Amino acid sequence: MTVNLNAHLTAHTPNPSLLDSAEVAAPSRPKRGVATTSALWPQQSVIKISLLGMTPEQEEFTKTNINKWAPHVNLTFEFTDDSDGDIRIAADNDLSGGHSYLGIRSLNVPAYKPTTVIGFQGGLNAYNAGTIQHEFGHVLGLQHEHQHEHNNLDINWSVVNKAYIGKGGAKEVKHNFKPLVSNVVSSEYDRKSIMHYGFASSWLNDGKAIKDNNELSEGDINFVRSLYPPVVKKKTATSSWWDYRHLHRGA
Repeated sequence: MTVNLNAHLTAHTPNPSLLDSAEVAAPSRPKRGVATTSALWPQQSVIKISLLGMTPEQEEFTKTNINKWAPHVNLTFEFTDDSDGDIRIAADNDLSGGHSYLGIRSLNVPAYKPTTVIGFQGGLNAYNAGTIQHEFGHVLGLQHEHQHEHNNLDINWSVVNKAYIGKGGAKEVKHNFKPLVSNVVSSEYDRKSIMHYGFASSWLNDGKAIKDNNELSEGDINFVRSLYPPVVKKKTATSSWWDYRHLHRGA
């Protein structure tokens, strides 16, 4: 089977401080959000996750940040020591940011290739924690929040286009920045979303930079819960202390 390894790739931007030079190190970092409906996992799926080429510390850091999504979905994240997981996350110590296939489209990637790459340049810091949460948002089928059809960003397209010269050009700009209007489900635009890029001041016509979001927002939590509603387990009736005492009275 032939697979286009660039199709459906989404990514996390390098730190905005690196963007003022109008250069990008890698293809860049959706009740609020944007998600591609055809990429969503079946409800109550078990997703098998392999971590590749990581130190023990990086593995633990990655698991911790992936699991920040876990309480808010009806999916099960199952980490495996095998390299054939549904999701295969590789470390790149020379990369700032990361990239990932979207949702179940990861299942079409050849088994010998990673489906997600996490940059660990700079170590186990807040930005890289945000990268892991962001990329795993893509794994869940979420798109970039700044590509929300009703975002209120005034993007300086000449600067953005210049930044991507030699790095995918117009195709990558369209893929990572243009509003998404088809095959998506969305709700209110959320600038605080983990799925929103940080923007350098030069990338916006009003000159007001947008900081990186490195934690799930309330909007992220509400939105992903609407996509994968957590299962409410019925409580099993058990005898209370009073019932137990009463039952054995006089024994």
